[in-house]
Amino acid sequence: MRTHALAVLIAAIPLTVAGDPELSAQQTPDPTLTLDEVIDMVRVSGPKLSPDGSRVLFVRNELDWDENKRESRIWVVGADGQNARPFTGSTDDRSPEWSPDGRWVSFTRPVGETDRVRQLFVLPVDGGEAVQLSSHVTAVGNYRWAADSRSVFFMANDSLPDDEEAERKKGDDAVFIDEGPSGQTQGSWNAVWKVDLDTDDAPRQAERLTPEMRRVGDFAPSPDGNFLAYTHRSENRRNASHLSEIALLAIASGEEERITHNDAPESQLAWSPDGASLTFGAPDLETWELDQGNLYLYDIPSGEITHLMPDANIDIRGYRWNPGGRFIDLVALDRTISNLYRLDVRSGELDPLTEMAGMTSSASYDAHHNLAAVQYASPVEPGDLWLVDLEGGGRTRLTEANPWIADKDLVEPEVVRWKSHDGLEIEGVLYVPEGRTAPGATILEIHGGPAGVFTRGFDSDAQLLLAEGYALLQPNVRGSSGYGDALLRGNMNDIGGGDYHDLMTGVDAIIERGVAHPDSLAVKGWSYGGILGGWTITRTDRFKAASLGAMVADWPSEFGAGFNHDVVRWYLGGDPWSNGDHWRERSAYTHLDRITTPTILFHGANDRTDTMEQTMNFFAGLRHLGVEARFLLFPREGHGIAEPRHRRTLLIEELRWLHQYVKGLTDWQPPERPDPDAAKEGVAVVS
Repeated sequence: MRTHALAVLIAAIPLTVAGDPELSAQQTPDPTLTLDEVIDMVRVSGPKLSPDGSRVLFVRNELDWDENKRESRIWVVGADGQNARPFTGSTDDRSPEWSPDGRWVSFTRPVGETDRVRQLFVLPVDGGEAVQLSSHVTAVGNYRWAADSRSVFFMANDSLPDDEEAERKKGDDAVFIDEGPSGQTQGSWNAVWKVDLDTDDAPRQAERLTPEMRRVGDFAPSPDGNFLAYTHRSENRRNASHLSEIALLAIASGEEERITHNDAPESQLAWSPDGASLTFGAPDLETWELDQGNLYLYDIPSGEITHLMPDANIDIRGYRWNPGGRFIDLVALDRTISNLYRLDVRSGELDPLTEMAGMTSSASYDAHHNLAAVQYASPVEPGDLWLVDLEGGGRTRLTEANPWIADKDLVEPEVVRWKSHDGLEIEGVLYVPEGRTAPGATILEIHGGPAGVFTRGFDSDAQLLLAEGYALLQPNVRGSSGYGDALLRGNMNDIGGGDYHDLMTGVDAIIERGVAHPDSLAVKGWSYGGILGGWTITRTDRFKAASLGAMVADWPSEFGAGFNHDVVRWYLGGDPWSNGDHWRERSAYTHLDRITTPTILFHGANDRTDTMEQTMNFFAGLRHLGVEARFLLFPREGHGIAEPRHRRTLLIEELRWLHQYVKGLTDWQPPERPDPDAAKEGVAVVS
């Protein structure tokens, strides 16, 4: 199905062909997507629209196979999609932003000869050299421009006194777990600082704004620059972010007012343009509820807090105040798609600004909110950047990061629905290989979370499995985001209960439909997908193979080691002592002797979300019981697998396992890695 909107758009872009033009014109591109094409894809992200709407900054990320890493550069493109080029020369530059007056572009860059730390730089838009704005002892983290463009507010960790730092370097580095700024690892207090542009100081001196011995999470300076709103904690325990509160700091006097006093985490702070209101996101005003998050407005003169959009089922993924002060523009997920919306703060009316059938994200607006630069992806379109006219509705493509994708046979999935065991309607995304006319090999894929969701974005791994002849069912089981709080809370204290039945009734539905063959089923998942996938193969022997990554198999032993606030509060409830029978009963490890499914396992050695010992024990148990199993442990990796060579190994070994146990292909060999120099011959590139 190479004839789709993306192909039509690409056809209009001039191309230059390397090598012999006549030879290249006769070549027919291979329509089958390969795993190396998936790994090599160029990524673009983080669009930043200039205040006048004329240019867009973004980050372009490309693979360096020899160095086994991906490198990013800051690029700029015109609002008409023309003249895309690198904006700075270094691959170390990060986090670009326009100043509100449009005169400067800021970014961070590491400096120093040995202990390099990231500092703020500003570059005049009209030409000139980048100027180092900060000279902080520790690295600059998140930052925001002041509304008048004369200063920048930034976060940075506190440094140790020189004598303590010297002792730490000599080995006095014991971690006092859950004490002071440390959680499960060594931590530091941090603070918000302010540095001015219009000063002759060299280096410029930053002013500390927030008190010592605090962990700041988010912050926002007021439009007049006189106040700072920020969230903070006085400890850094890993599972205690609900102890964060909002404070309002008068910058000149240092006086502080606490806005919230509750048991809920707050984030996403933003001021109304007139400085009279502060908005923030939180699950609840009192306690840490399991929900998609709510938007609240704090009226500063009265001290009253209003719940905005209390009846909306959409999941807010980011928002900005409209400069007029009456509206808030936001990005939100609705079931399997996301779009831009405009909220009338007075009436509560919510209107869509876009109605696209994929995933819209990372919105950045011009000064008047007439235009928005966004990232957009659909099942057959990788995430590229677009400029959206919010008044007229037109769109302009800004990037074409992977033009070759137009020649690939990509599959447009179907959103399907079925009734679970208790009558609850479940929705999912179904991919069927092009041309399938009879039931065949099918993979049940389980998303992470549990509050994750399968969407109509671009899923390169799904398209790769389709190219290998597998159908995929991706169910949004109870517990998924994007469907309202009722479905999100559907697996509270019941992980592995209703959500398991949602999976299996979905499998039954596509078998009945004639897509899946009951003797050619596999299950795969990562994180919660690995957890529920591991549980699934203790309940049934219907799957011929399983591929599970970053799992938790035994809940009691993960209580202290893992990231488990949601397990304690929502998904199991209580703890291994007050609710021990339930914790053990819902652990796949407890029922390991029921498993017969050949299982391949993956984990990052440095994963601190789900610890790798969970998979090690699961694997050792399977081997002990005589079940076919493999375990690939990836050094240096965390909860996801990032290094390109590791990623390639994972894809190859997963495919090898699926082919062997689902299709009976014991002699399958992975493709050789293409020679990058040879691959350049005859390749069309955007001019």
